[in-house]
Amino acid sequence: MSIQQLKELFGNQDAVLELVQLESGELALRNAQSEEEPLVTIQFNDEIKQLLGDTTNMVAQNMIQAALMGLVEKQVNQLDAEIVDEQPKYLS
Repeated sequence: MSIQQLKELFGNQDAVLELVQLESGELALRNAQSEEEPLVTIQFNDEIKQLLGDTTNMVAQNMIQAALMGLVEKQVNQLDAEIVDEQPKYLS
């Protein structure tokens, strides 16, 4: 995914994302200004919900933050690792 694709996905660099609970019980990350399908959904089974209790939303938020940071890190690494495969004009 390119920086341009990220901008298109979020609408712009200043996108406001929100974590909401859907009627199905899933937690969803979506662009606050969009009516489109959520960007990410997370569903915990009943056993995990019971184990997490009141921290369920915080755990989901941390999972999403980690995913977004991984995506940003991947983009930075790809930009830093641009390889040019050309013959040099002059050999020393």
